[in-house]
Amino acid sequence: MAEYFARVELHGARWPDDYANLHAALAKHNFTNCVTVTGGAQKRLPTGLYYSPDRVDDNERVGNAVKGCADSTGYRNEVIVIKNAGAYSFLSQNC
Repeated sequence: MAEYFARVELHGARWPDDYANLHAALAKHNFTNCVTVTGGAQKRLPTGLYYSPDRVDDNERVGNAVKGCADSTGYRNEVIVIKNAGAYSFLSQNC
């Protein structure tokens, strides 16, 4: 199983209203904008950054799913998907 982070930029979109459809579409693909940090607390990721644990898909399949979600918003967009090999964070906002 693998974990993935996805960063989506919707050009011309306003946060948070214009990202609601993206958030809902990504949730259907097991992506969330929250992550569990050391100590077990749930913290919110920065704007446009999403996380998906326990994936059996490869980078291309995950990337295509995220790109499809971004395209469904109607905004021009940029997407990057990163297979997680470990992360350390300094996040302050609780989920």
